[in-house]
Amino acid sequence: MAESLLLPVVRGVLGKAADALVQKVTAMWGVDDDRRDLELKLLYVQPLLADAEAETAAGRAVRAWMRELRAAVYQADDVLDDFQYEALRREAQSHRPITRKVLDKFSSRNRLVFRHKASRELKDVLGKIDKLVKDMQKFGLMQREPDVPRPLYRQTHSALDDFTEIFGRDDDKDVVVKLLLDQQDQRNVQVLPIIGMGGLGKTTLAKMVYNDNSVQKHFELKMWHCLSIIQLASNGRCDLPDTMELLRQRLQEVIGRKRFLLVLDDVWNEEQRKWEDDLKPLLCSSIGGLGSMIVVTSGSRKVAFIMGTLPPHELTCLSEDDSWALFSKKAFINGVEQQEFISIGKLIVSRCKGLPLALKTMGGLMKRNKGGNDEVMSILKLSYMHLSLEMKQCFAFCAVFPKDYEMDKDKLIEMWMANNFIHAEESINLAEKGEFVFDELVWRSFIQDVNVEISRYTFTPYKEIKCKMHDLMHGLAKDITDECAFTEELIQHNASSVNNVRHMQLSRHESEQIVRLTKSSSSLRTLSTQSSEHTYLKEFKLTSLRTIRCRDPYIIHKLINPTHLRYLDLSGSEIVRLPDSICMMYNLQTLRLNECWRLQVLPEGMQTMRKLTHMYLLRCTSLKRMPPKLSLLHNLCTLTSFIVDTGDGSGIEELNGLRQLRNRMELFSLRKVKGGSKVNLRPCLVG
Repeated sequence: MAESLLLPVVRGVLGKAADALVQKVTAMWGVDDDRRDLELKLLYVQPLLADAEAETAAGRAVRAWMRELRAAVYQADDVLDDFQYEALRREAQSHRPITRKVLDKFSSRNRLVFRHKASRELKDVLGKIDKLVKDMQKFGLMQREPDVPRPLYRQTHSALDDFTEIFGRDDDKDVVVKLLLDQQDQRNVQVLPIIGMGGLGKTTLAKMVYNDNSVQKHFELKMWHCLSIIQLASNGRCDLPDTMELLRQRLQEVIGRKRFLLVLDDVWNEEQRKWEDDLKPLLCSSIGGLGSMIVVTSGSRKVAFIMGTLPPHELTCLSEDDSWALFSKKAFINGVEQQEFISIGKLIVSRCKGLPLALKTMGGLMKRNKGGNDEVMSILKLSYMHLSLEMKQCFAFCAVFPKDYEMDKDKLIEMWMANNFIHAEESINLAEKGEFVFDELVWRSFIQDVNVEISRYTFTPYKEIKCKMHDLMHGLAKDITDECAFTEELIQHNASSVNNVRHMQLSRHESEQIVRLTKSSSSLRTLSTQSSEHTYLKEFKLTSLRTIRCRDPYIIHKLINPTHLRYLDLSGSEIVRLPDSICMMYNLQTLRLNECWRLQVLPEGMQTMRKLTHMYLLRCTSLKRMPPKLSLLHNLCTLTSFIVDTGDGSGIEELNGLRQLRNRMELFSLRKVKGGSKVNLRPCLVG
């Protein structure tokens, strides 16, 4: 499924090709016809990609073509980034007479070389894509919509009489049954959502509740799924009446004032209007007796928020004992444990992490002496298919981390931003969009174990939000993309090439094999290291990096191409002075310098880094002053520390221009605040 992430990449490059800054420079340099030609070719390819992705399972040639196209599109992104960078450089030059020494490094001769190189590379990538478009025509691809139409509900009513032994859900059943019975005096129909990630047993629990004796006696009419309602209102036929009003009248005639229970299983409708305008008036108005109930099962918290009138019942994974009991029932004949298979069975159960679907599937496979988890993946992929293109990219990126890795929410969102996975909209900036995507993935159970940790970076506690992925969700992400890798996994799989890898996390101790593989690759866009000594990094070709996390300050001076970098994390580095060349990273969005205890000076020209959104300076205890005129950084949302000074552009009033600031900020050297200085800060900012 790796190629399914090509479409959002193409869309992102198309957006950059149409960018006003890019057009301004390409027109100035006489290559705007080539830029427009590239844009048109990608516009032609885009609607055919959905069909190409459908053909990849059947054709090796199509798969190879899509790999080549993906590489060419990434190259096009780099080239267009060069033009965008030049526009930002020219803007910075017009505002920055102070730091002439930095600009001198980018002499007129160097600019001519840069101009020639960027123009030549645009023609080169245009030629590659032109050839690929011609090659594509032999596949006979058709235009099709990339988003598969999905029903609001999935039919599951056929197995209502399935009385297979259930493990670990008795307590859940008792809670839900009590909730249903306790609503007996409610005049309005109540809606109870049951939520959880795919494979947890939401449908199973709903069946247990539906078949419970007390529920059977309590409700006069019981229905599974809305199709039952349509059949009930149309005398057994499955055709809808002409209007919703007519359907409502027929239901009123049939149901009357009977107390009913309706189960809507596997609901994915997240459009509030569809519920508010259609189904809610139909099901919750003027029909049914006191205590009538609707139970909704869904993998989405958003569905629960839209439809629920009662707090949702959230399913969790099974306990270790229940997991083993369920697995044993499926894996061993008559549930009798076979000694020689217990150890391998225990290992399998531990990897299933309490997910009933995985336990049943893997137990059944063991019983039949078969391996694999295709059945589990196919169920999880159903949830994945409901994600937007942006969410799919963001979720797949998490495969760069090893299993059970504790991710930091803010860092994760900032890396999504740096890699252009998310895009700002008219009413929402990039940081807010990142928060929205993260929350959506949590609501849909792709990310879980979200918790707030209190870190002692500073004199006052600093909150960090951590999260994890279930092992099976991690497996799904690895199945979806081949662009993300953790080096220990590459070693385990004896990888021979990393040409397709664009996001990599290095372990603390790298083998010569990984160093040899990686140093020949120039396609990396994310590189995260966990050690402070990386002498082998000097051999890497880091020309396309968007994101880097490394404690070795050597990377700033020698390795990084400032044109593309959006995320720079030097936290824990022993750097004393951040070099002036940082100010030439005009695309930089995030700068993390936490726990750089020896850091004393930041460059004075940072006010021209207009895209800077987050600057972390937690526990930089040796830092003497701030760069002047930070008030010009209008996109700045995070500034963890501010040191007041008396110089021009260094006073506390600089904070007045930073209207986007949020989160906690510590103020230092307040004794230097000038008399009469005024600053308006939200209370949550002051630490």
